[in-house]
Amino acid sequence: MFTPVLLFPFVGILVGLTIVLKNPIFVGDLADKDGLYYQVLQVIEEGGWTIFRNMALLFAVGLPIGLAKTAHARAVMVVMVSYLTFNYFVGAMGGFWGEFFGVDFSQAIGGTSGLTEIAGIKTLDTGIFGAIIISGFVTWIHNRTFEKQLPAYLGIFQGASFVAMISFFAMLPAAWLTLYICLQSSTASLTYKASWSAQVHSVCGYTHS
Repeated sequence: MFTPVLLFPFVGILVGLTIVLKNPIFVGDLADKDGLYYQVLQVIEEGGWTIFRNMALLFAVGLPIGLAKTAHARAVMVVMVSYLTFNYFVGAMGGFWGEFFGVDFSQAIGGTSGLTEIAGIKTLDTGIFGAIIISGFVTWIHNRTFEKQLPAYLGIFQGASFVAMISFFAMLPAAWLTLYICLQSSTASLTYKASWSAQVHSVCGYTHS
């Protein structure tokens, strides 16, 4: 199964090398940010971060290469579209009903917000794990429905189009469930913190009595 891990050695060495070659300890005045030397290395380094900054998307499209039983290229296309659709759904649901799910989508991405950006989509940060689950689910749909024969008048929707249609509607409950799980996790976390705090206060109160 193809995964971005196979590309780690090259991009890891590339990023590490460019960082070292920009370090003033090693190159002295060449590390001037206004100089052409530094700027060229910075451009190369930015390209080297491609894999690391798009891990979730790359894992999502890499999974069907090995798991799809037929039409691997079309499976990859449908998985990519479905994964992006999933994130658009999460972003839209979070934007409208974020208060219900306990997620503030007005926050900036990163940090402790629990939000990230995938292909320009502001969404919940489910990481590589979420990408693999969605990719595996859509690949399973592909394996079950890609070769399904439709009536002649629906022939235009056969194959990858049919898989994409089913996956589109499957992403709606998947997005809602993802946000709901986030809500339950937040509630459980708050309950644990409250319980832990109560125990601490109880111990402290006993100590000072």
